[in-house]
Amino acid sequence: MMIRELLHALKEYIVEYISHRLFIVSVVIFVLFAMLIGRLFRLQIIEGSEHLNNFTYKSKKTLTVEASRGNIFDCNGKLLAYNQLAYSVTFENSNQLSEVASDNDVSENELKNSVVARTIEILEKNGDSLCVDFPIRLKNGTPQFTTDSDSERLRFLAEVYGETSSDKLTDKEKKASAQDVYNYLASEKQFDISSDYAPDEALKIMGVRYALWLNRFQQYMAVTIAMDVSDESVAELNECSSDLMGINVVVDSIRVYNDSKYFAHIIGYIGAISTDEMKEYNANLSDKNKYSNNDMIGKTGLEQKYESTLRGVNGVQEIYVDNLGKIIERTDQQDSVAGEDIHLTIDSDLQKYCYDTLEKEIASVLLTKITDEKVDEEDIHDKRIPIANVYYALFDNNALDISHLASKKAGSYETTVNNTLDSTREYVLSRIRSILTTETTAMNTLDNEYTSYMEYIYKILSDNGIYDTKKIENTDETYKEYTAGNISLGTFLKYAINQGAIDISSFELSSDYYDSEEVYNAMVDYLENVLSDDTEFDKLVMKYMIKSNRVSGDQIIHILFEQGVLDKETDKDYTDFISGKLSDYKFIRRKINNLEITPAQLALDPCEGSVIVTDTNSGELLAMVSYPSYDNNLLTNSVDPDYYAKLVSDKTNPLYNRATQQRTAPGSTYKMLTTIAGVEEGAIDLDTKIDAEGIFTKIDPPAKCWYYPDKHGLIDIEKALEVSCNYFFYEVGYRLAGGEDNYSDSVGLSKLSKYASLFGLDTTSGIELDEIEPKVSDESAVRSAIGQGTNAYTPTQLSRYVTTIATSGTCYDLSIIKKITDKDGKTTYENPHNVHGKVDISSGLWNTVHNGMRRVVKEHTDEDMLINQIDVDVAGKTGTAEENLARPAHALFVSYAPFNRPEISVTSVIPYGYSSGNAEELAGFIYAYYFDPDKLEGASMTGNVNMSD
Repeated sequence: MMIRELLHALKEYIVEYISHRLFIVSVVIFVLFAMLIGRLFRLQIIEGSEHLNNFTYKSKKTLTVEASRGNIFDCNGKLLAYNQLAYSVTFENSNQLSEVASDNDVSENELKNSVVARTIEILEKNGDSLCVDFPIRLKNGTPQFTTDSDSERLRFLAEVYGETSSDKLTDKEKKASAQDVYNYLASEKQFDISSDYAPDEALKIMGVRYALWLNRFQQYMAVTIAMDVSDESVAELNECSSDLMGINVVVDSIRVYNDSKYFAHIIGYIGAISTDEMKEYNANLSDKNKYSNNDMIGKTGLEQKYESTLRGVNGVQEIYVDNLGKIIERTDQQDSVAGEDIHLTIDSDLQKYCYDTLEKEIASVLLTKITDEKVDEEDIHDKRIPIANVYYALFDNNALDISHLASKKAGSYETTVNNTLDSTREYVLSRIRSILTTETTAMNTLDNEYTSYMEYIYKILSDNGIYDTKKIENTDETYKEYTAGNISLGTFLKYAINQGAIDISSFELSSDYYDSEEVYNAMVDYLENVLSDDTEFDKLVMKYMIKSNRVSGDQIIHILFEQGVLDKETDKDYTDFISGKLSDYKFIRRKINNLEITPAQLALDPCEGSVIVTDTNSGELLAMVSYPSYDNNLLTNSVDPDYYAKLVSDKTNPLYNRATQQRTAPGSTYKMLTTIAGVEEGAIDLDTKIDAEGIFTKIDPPAKCWYYPDKHGLIDIEKALEVSCNYFFYEVGYRLAGGEDNYSDSVGLSKLSKYASLFGLDTTSGIELDEIEPKVSDESAVRSAIGQGTNAYTPTQLSRYVTTIATSGTCYDLSIIKKITDKDGKTTYENPHNVHGKVDISSGLWNTVHNGMRRVVKEHTDEDMLINQIDVDVAGKTGTAEENLARPAHALFVSYAPFNRPEISVTSVIPYGYSSGNAEELAGFIYAYYFDPDKLEGASMTGNVNMSD
């Protein structure tokens, strides 16, 4: 009964529900829900894998289309810097890498490393190399930073450890060595570079992986790892493309410099932008013109100074990338606008002639000083150069590679000399140990050789941070005894240990408990280990091997051929040398004379110089030479690390622009300024005569004339300029300072400074390059009057000074930019020939100064010199400045021509050039080239023009 009632109630409920209007809605909802479940089942279960493969996440990105960099021309339209299409190799985080790694059951790191290694192998086999800028290199198999700059090192460490600035580094990270960084990047945490790779190979792989890693937040951007690669590499890379996932060959633009060594200091070079540079440049740029990690910028010279002009305006291209950063679609594009072209005031032919002639003059000076006679090197007045010093200089400045003597590719003479070096080093180290441990020989009783070794050991301990020089003051009595040579190095080092000035962390000590004697012995062991594998120490040992003739000139000359410095196949003197017709001494002299061995390779005094040729009617530079120079093609686009390391270690510092950065005392070239100051301030007049007595005793200590003990007698201004009488100008300086009754250095210096300012000598010359500030003398009015005191000016600043004299008072801002043009050739900038100021004095005073300078050349210079043989009258002033008694004096010459209507001025400076006559001889050749080239035929340089001033 109850069941029947229950069923009846259920029936009535169902009938009532079905008849209710919500029933239809419920049915519709149920059907739709069932369809949704079915559709989801089909999409996720049946067709899920297919849809997953077809799904693409899209993200819009904007790529920069780089503008073509502007060209640089000389004043005659000759191309000096331009862009050239070339093949480049790029590497990107391709999706294929992860897929292939997964398919082959290897890690993505392992696959990337093998791809990079294979790419490097192909490149190097065909004579190409990587262009990645990685600031670690191997030296004697040990990783070392390529920079000595703490700020650059810390920036690199911040990037390595993923920090936005070095301030966020931990103390441990800040102190990380190159070896620490190498180990970290090679670890599984980073690039997982197998120890199966040789260290040099691993370092190259690391450099490429690091460059790609820097783009980890923009994986759609490839990094360039090699530039200007050969057709052979391109063909092989394309052939192996299926195995080299992520590697692509693209057509790119590289920067090229014609006649590079002649213009490197002017033009500079471009290179990869650093993180700090990118932040600095991007701060004021629109989004489309912002720099990226892969961009190149000007690093030095005009490339840097005119970066925004040369760079142009970038274009943009919009792209879509997937969730892995891979490009899947390209859309809108805005074309770039090429950079503007710079036209220099420099005449490239004149520039090249000046550079080559300067090098010949320096070589000529060297040859007059090189001798095979015995020289007392303790006599600072004997400035001759023993031939042994020339042989040693080849090793000392790395013209000959001392490390190559022990290589597997060494020639027979190299091997013989290396055997001698090994045995000598062993003996020297044994003797050093004895001096340090069992002897107490005072420094001043050691011979020159072992004194040099002791001084080198002191330097090693200081440079390596073992000896903390700050812990012992210069006033410390023991330190003073050591520097005076009264005690041994060992005695001083033991004292330093007791003073806590020695860091023992690098020493191997037998236990944690030690006394000072144990520390000292551990230090000696440390030194022996360091010195036994130290190239610079080997050079020092080689120096005394050559001096004692344990290594002969004959052996060194053969090594020049074995190492490829000279080529026996093309050398015209090789046969005569081998046969004995040409002695070792004469052979080397001939090589220097022919510039087959250059002054720059030897780095002996003199080995450097500069020449400035200026248009006196505009201040435009027609030539600006700095010697020695370098090949900026090997530093642009990407840095050749071996070449850069060689430049940095070169004792002549070829990267240094001497024309704008090297200050020297002007010497007697300053006497025209003193003349004008003297007359204008009433210290003398145009008719003044002074009885030049040879030694000026009105100040203490007395000041001598170069002519002393002779004297010039009663002379006027023009004669004083002609013979460069120091006494005359001492007296002018003395009077400017108030004379006997009211003498005041500050008063005299103030007056001289006033006229230095009128001639532009208190500020940079105006040239569009980095230039060091001049130094106007601030001590000794009397000595400052002859260009001594603390006067110091660059060749460019002296050029503006003499150009102002040539123009009788118009002081131009110097310039090397004639004009700038856009891509259509339209001039957007033209040199305004800015006048810095005017020197407003009487024509009579100008005539006196000009006549005095003319007499320097006409009367005081040998009539047989080329400068007096050409068909143009030259006015000039020599200057000799002695800054270091142990080295030769600087040689300077400032001048202009023609005398009556000046067109150009020539300023020549040869640091440590012995005599100003050598600088004048050089200028004579330049004037002959410019005005009277026929006179150059048969003309020869002497390099030994003794001009007293």
